[in-house]
Amino acid sequence: MDPRSLENELTCAVCLHVYQDPVTLPCQHSFCLKCIEGVWAQKTVPGGFECPRCRRKFNQKPRLEKNTTLYNIVEKYKQSQSSLETLGARCDSCDDKPFPAAKTCLTCLASFCFLHLRPHLRNKAYQDHTLIDPMADVTDRQCTDHKKLLEFYCKDEDVCLCVSCTITGKHKFHTLLSLNEAQADIKEKLGREIEKLQEDQETYSRKQRNLDRSADDIKIQLNKLKENILKNFAEWRSKLEEDEASTLRLIDEEGLYTLTQIRSHSGALNKMIELVASVNGKNQSLLQRDPLSFIQNSRQLLSRVTETRTVIEPNVPEVTLNLSGIFQHLQDKLNSWENYHSDILGIIMPSSIRDTGLLNVTPSQHNSSGAAPVPTKVSSPLTTIDKEAEKSLESASTPEHSDAVSKTPSQESVSEAATDQEKILQPSSGIDGTTEISQRKSPLSLDPKTANCNLILSDDLRSVMWTDQQQPYSPHPKRFKYLPQVLCSQSFSSGSHSWDVATDGNYWRIGIVYGSVEREGEVSSLGNSSKSWSLDFIAGYLTARHNSQITVLPLLPSVNRIRVQLNYEAGTLSFYQVTDSLKHLHTFQTTFTEPVFPAFYSWDKSLKLLSST
Repeated sequence: MDPRSLENELTCAVCLHVYQDPVTLPCQHSFCLKCIEGVWAQKTVPGGFECPRCRRKFNQKPRLEKNTTLYNIVEKYKQSQSSLETLGARCDSCDDKPFPAAKTCLTCLASFCFLHLRPHLRNKAYQDHTLIDPMADVTDRQCTDHKKLLEFYCKDEDVCLCVSCTITGKHKFHTLLSLNEAQADIKEKLGREIEKLQEDQETYSRKQRNLDRSADDIKIQLNKLKENILKNFAEWRSKLEEDEASTLRLIDEEGLYTLTQIRSHSGALNKMIELVASVNGKNQSLLQRDPLSFIQNSRQLLSRVTETRTVIEPNVPEVTLNLSGIFQHLQDKLNSWENYHSDILGIIMPSSIRDTGLLNVTPSQHNSSGAAPVPTKVSSPLTTIDKEAEKSLESASTPEHSDAVSKTPSQESVSEAATDQEKILQPSSGIDGTTEISQRKSPLSLDPKTANCNLILSDDLRSVMWTDQQQPYSPHPKRFKYLPQVLCSQSFSSGSHSWDVATDGNYWRIGIVYGSVEREGEVSSLGNSSKSWSLDFIAGYLTARHNSQITVLPLLPSVNRIRVQLNYEAGTLSFYQVTDSLKHLHTFQTTFTEPVFPAFYSWDKSLKLLSST
């Protein structure tokens, strides 16, 4: 069938366009639903309906049946037309109105609609012609130089060629392939690349799965951390409530005891007041009588007054609240709270820094026990190793002469005797760049006047040990009141100095302080003010602290011996782990403005001075 004839068969006689929702009348003529409804709506004569094509009349409005067969044909026709229109090629054999092309013949270099394509499909004369999907411009398949069909592929230059290019052109000595061979070759290469791409995709998918698993694991860890934190804080709150109740109970008991004493003394005084008032009342009554009666009764009244005066005067001491027991009770409770700090740090730190080894801690308020805050974000610690050459030992003054610079004769003799008797650890450069160790005895000694009452000092004043029993130390303005801290008797105001400390226990601090550092309150804790610097070991974690600024340092397998190196003029304070060699831990850089004292904080077990230079 001619394409135009098919289009005519699918055209509505009213609107002259391809059917839209075709319906059929009893006379078997079809129209668009809207078209026939529109025609009948314009009828001016009431009653009677007729077919617009055959003029057959109907007494009643006929029932309009949807022509399903015609509807399906129309839809397929529209789809084919739309598909052909999308390709953009028109039939070269149609005369007036070219129909969309169904195929393009590369041999004829022409496009044909489905009607004019029939000879290529039926006649043997066209069986060798190459048919492809319709093309709007077949010149894309032609050689730009020779206007011939592209039939070969140059492997050297990756271009398609015509026959003339292979004979007379610059490609005649190149490696040539037919289009089919080239297609197979390129398919093989493309396949290999696709395989690699698929391998990459599998790698990406595997990494994505790992990320998803990590996200799930992290969610589990977060929930577990939250549960542990909630549990610990709940226990802490419960402990706080218990401590609050016990403290209030002690206050009530002390108040009751004190008020009972006051009431007892008050009762005795009230009796005396009543006795005196009674005598005074009789005296007033006697004064109102006549002289004779007054004289006769005065002897008895005088006797009563004398008797009243001889009554023992009640002892009424000054009554005050005795808060020492309550104070000690609170101090013990505050000390026990340190365990909760350690427990919470033990929950958070392993998951956040055990792998990275580095963590920076933001400043926070500390309670009177000096507990460390919880770490928050990752940062790098100082890595510059103090390479100042160690100088000979400078004199260390007593607290009464802390500004002195030169050695006293007694200090020199102690140092010389120690040098002759023992070897101590001193750093010297090794071949591999590490620092080797030698030995000498320490001239530093701990100052008993500064020791907190929960510390016990050794007889040689070089060791300190924590105890939960208060020691009967006499009051002194330089003594640390609430924190287990002690200073050395010696201070440094110039030169370079070094001393080693043997550490034990799970909670200690080592550092230096100005002599003017506070002796009580939060700021008295090592590292909690601008007047002190310290290296802290808390619940298995190593930190450096100054002015409440904390830097968490890499975890170490063991911390049994620490070296402190001070260069007063350079303003550096460095800490090293001492094993077979020295491992740098941290360096503070500042400008010292006062003499500094070696300082120690021991919460459990002991610290011991081993060496100094």
